[in-house]
Amino acid sequence: MVVAGIMTGTSVDAIDIAICDIETLSDSHSVTLLSFYSQTFPSDLRDYIMLSLEGNATIKQLCNLPFQLASAFAETLSEAQRSQPVGSTIDIIGAHGQTLYHNPPFGTWQALSGSALSALTNTIVVSDFRAADVALGGQGAPLVPMFDVAVLTSSEVSRVALNIGGIANITLLPRATHGNTIPDATSPVIAFDVGPGNVLIDAASQIYFGKQFDEGGKIAQAGVIIEPLLNELKNHQFFALDPPKSTGRETFNRALVEYFGEKFRAALRPWEDIIATFTELTAWCIGDHIDRYFPLADEVIVSGGGTQNLYLIERIKLYCKNSSVITSDVIGIPSKAKEAMAFAYLAWRTSNRLPGNFPSATGASRPAILGSISFPS
Repeated sequence: MVVAGIMTGTSVDAIDIAICDIETLSDSHSVTLLSFYSQTFPSDLRDYIMLSLEGNATIKQLCNLPFQLASAFAETLSEAQRSQPVGSTIDIIGAHGQTLYHNPPFGTWQALSGSALSALTNTIVVSDFRAADVALGGQGAPLVPMFDVAVLTSSEVSRVALNIGGIANITLLPRATHGNTIPDATSPVIAFDVGPGNVLIDAASQIYFGKQFDEGGKIAQAGVIIEPLLNELKNHQFFALDPPKSTGRETFNRALVEYFGEKFRAALRPWEDIIATFTELTAWCIGDHIDRYFPLADEVIVSGGGTQNLYLIERIKLYCKNSSVITSDVIGIPSKAKEAMAFAYLAWRTSNRLPGNFPSATGASRPAILGSISFPS
C-alpha cells in the first residue's frame, strides 16, 4: 500500500510529506520511503495559525483554518507528486493536522478538515489521530512510538528514539530478543514528551533577533549560559512528572520566553545568553530524562528539525555520555521525514484495523484504532 503522511509540527515551519510503501513481512512491518517533500508554510496561513496558537484568532478565522489547511495540504501534495513522481497511485493519506490546543484528558485539537482534503485529492484520508486516545483517558501523545518500535527496534543494540520538533519526545527501545518487531499495542513501551525542543529557542530567536530560528545554533554558541535562569527553568513542574506525560505550546511558549527574557535582561545580559540558556534547557531535559529512564542505552537516534541545530546536538552529546548520539539519517531515515513517515504508518494501521497507540505510553485505558476516515465522493 502506498501512503502519504502529511505532518506539520509545533514549530509551524513547514508542511512535510512522506510518500511510503508499507507492507507486512513475516516478522516485521516494512516502511519504505519513496519520496519526501517539504514546503514552507504560506506566510498568510502561518500568520493565522500563530494567531490561533496565541488565542487571538477570530471565530471566522478559526472556522476557515481547517479548510485553508486542507487546501494547502492538497496543493503541497500535488507539488510533491509533480516534482518527485513515485510511479504509484497513493492509496491513503494520513494527515496529522495542526495542533492548536492540547488539553488531555478533556480534549485535543488538530485543525484540519479531513473531508475537505479527501474531496480535494480524491483520496481516502485518515485524520484526527489523537482524539480516540484522549477519550480513553490518554494523553493523545506520543503516537510516533508505534513507528519507532516497528522501524527502529534492533536485535543488536538498545536505543532511544529522540525527536526534536517544537517539543522533544523519546521512545525507549530495548534490544529485540525474539527477532519479531511487529508492534504489539499491549506491550509495556515507555515513551513520552520530555519538554521543549525548538519551541523556546525559536521564539527567542524571533523576539530578540528577528529570525525564525537559530540557524546551526550559532546565536546560542556565541552566548554564555545564565545559570540562575537555567536553574529556575529546571524547576518547572513538568520536568519532575513521571510518564505518561505530554506537553505543548500551552506550557512552553512565547509568553514564557518574554517573561524570563525580560527578567534576566534586567541584569544587562546579552540576548545571545538568553538563547544559549534556552538551548541548554532543551539539551538538559533530554539528557536528564534519558539518564532517569534508560541510562545504559547504546544509541540515541535523533530526528526532527532540531538535528539542524548543531550546537544543540553537541550539548545533548555532553548530557548523554553513555550513549552514541547519531541522527536517523545515518540509518536511512531522513531526520526531517520521520514524523511524516510515522503518520503514514499510523494511517496504514488504521486502514488495517490495527491500534495505533501504546496505552503504556499514553495512559489510555486500552489500545485504540486511531483517526477519522474520510472518503472521496
